[in-house]
Amino acid sequence: MAEFMGKDGFVWWQGVVEDRYDPLYLGRCRIRILGWHTEDKTDMPTESLPWAYPVQPIISAAQTGVGISPTGPVEGTWVVGFYRDGEQAQEPVFFGTLGGIPADPADSSKGFADPRGDTGGPVHPQLESLKKDAPFSVLTFNSERPERNIPYPPVEIKHYLSKTDADATINPKDPFKPSNFKNLSSAAKGGAVSVVMEEQMTRSTYPRTEHLGEPTTPREARGKSGTPAVEFAKGIHGQKMKNWSLTGGDKGLKKAKKEILIDPKSGTVISNGPGKWFEPRPISLYGAVYPYNHVHLSESGHLIEIDDTPDNERLHRYHRTGTYEEIGSLGQRIVKVVNENYHMGLNDDHTSIKGSKYLNITNTLDIVSTGGYFHDSGTSPIKMSAGSFSMKLPGSNQFFSINPDGGIIIDAGSAPITLKGSSLVKTFTDSSQTDTVKGGFTQKVGGIYSLETGSISLATKGSTGITAGGALNVLTTGNITETIVNASIPPAAAARETLALFGDINFNSTVGSVNLDCGRIPLTPGGTGLLSSLALTPSGISMSALVALTTFDLSASGIELKALGGLASVSITGTGISLKYGASSIELGPAGITLKGVLITTEASGINTVKGSLVKLN
Repeated sequence: MAEFMGKDGFVWWQGVVEDRYDPLYLGRCRIRILGWHTEDKTDMPTESLPWAYPVQPIISAAQTGVGISPTGPVEGTWVVGFYRDGEQAQEPVFFGTLGGIPADPADSSKGFADPRGDTGGPVHPQLESLKKDAPFSVLTFNSERPERNIPYPPVEIKHYLSKTDADATINPKDPFKPSNFKNLSSAAKGGAVSVVMEEQMTRSTYPRTEHLGEPTTPREARGKSGTPAVEFAKGIHGQKMKNWSLTGGDKGLKKAKKEILIDPKSGTVISNGPGKWFEPRPISLYGAVYPYNHVHLSESGHLIEIDDTPDNERLHRYHRTGTYEEIGSLGQRIVKVVNENYHMGLNDDHTSIKGSKYLNITNTLDIVSTGGYFHDSGTSPIKMSAGSFSMKLPGSNQFFSINPDGGIIIDAGSAPITLKGSSLVKTFTDSSQTDTVKGGFTQKVGGIYSLETGSISLATKGSTGITAGGALNVLTTGNITETIVNASIPPAAAARETLALFGDINFNSTVGSVNLDCGRIPLTPGGTGLLSSLALTPSGISMSALVALTTFDLSASGIELKALGGLASVSITGTGISLKYGASSIELGPAGITLKGVLITTEASGINTVKGSLVKLN
């Protein structure tokens, strides 16, 4: 403590930074100091210069990692400092930088200049052992010597809507396209837009040759009056202007809602279709004037602006790839992301928009909501929750609803409902289904129409017609009952008519009977014909007419014919033939013939002969 800072006064100095790769990570730099160090690097190489400590601002604690990074100066930066060990000059400290207007490019072979060059300069200790196949986490602008790269802003950023165009741009086989292109976006994985950035392969020392004759203050901080026009054409503003067309450009982006635009001068409709919206042109927000724009511009092209220019106050944060956020003088905010955008929140996210919100998505909209989805658009509400969905169209009674209690409801009001598709499959677990159609109902089936059901009940208020292009087959495991009312006025001549143009008409009963009844009493299956009937049974044939006044029975035992309610009859059986009328009868059998009657008259116009072995009279 014999010698301490301030005992013998301060020794002030100014010098140039030649090495910033501090092995202790303290922000120290090797600085060549005017009057203390020679310009000749062979006499005093950069490696022999002492490490100078930076003086940090009060906002940096410089302890336990608290505060801001002590890094800042780059090779070639003029700095101001002092020796805290006085004239011994072994403990340099620097606390400020000096700007200027460089007139000549730096000579890396001499001192007091940026020692870096295209082929020479110090190598970062941590990059010295890297091979040519360095990982992509390292800036590999120059594939031959990645450790020599100096951070520079990109030359150009391009947007491609197809993966093919992007691949053609970064094709390493093209000799006129060096491998200094990087595909930044996910176009190779199916993204809509591919962003390709071209790095600067031709490097210069600080000051950069393209900035000679200009103040070392960043061009953006100097404002329009102090900024060359080339900055707006090729710099950050130029990149933003060039890529503005990505979001629609002069054509704009489509709105889903139709808008009617009227010419204010003529009053005529100039547009009656989907509306459009436009991204504000970046140049419209920039109006910086020196010295109001406070700028932090990094080596690789990152930019932070706090602009206090009157009427053009804004905040601007720009990434070298073209992603940026800008807030204009009226509070308008623009956010543009050239790659994937992630927004994560661990609690509620609330957004309130007094105006409208427009969302344009080129690819898929994928929403996963485990707690439900609710959407209320005023007079046209749309509501969605877990297991339910409902939507009502504005200005009508048309309604669509899906919920676990009410099922699915589609109400189109007086408008039609149209379903189109390659096939339609309906599956109902319940036993009931009802189709209510007030008008006509038509089904057109090009192939086979198959209907399987437990039972069918068919009822029509009008006539029913069945037309078959081929055979018509009816098969039932039960019985078939037909009831023909024929209630038309006047009634049809025939209640039922069967016409066969060709072939027979067959009525077959394998086990049961075939009955034809006229005047059935009662009017139910199994009734008898009050007027006349015909019955074909396994035992025979039975016929009756006029309330059974006349009957005819044919069976295996014989034939019986009755008339006048049985007053007259004819019977043919295996025992004989019987003819009866009232009390008179004739019986013919194997034993003989019996003739009976109240009065029997035998009359012959000729001879009446009676023969027998024995003839009895009275």
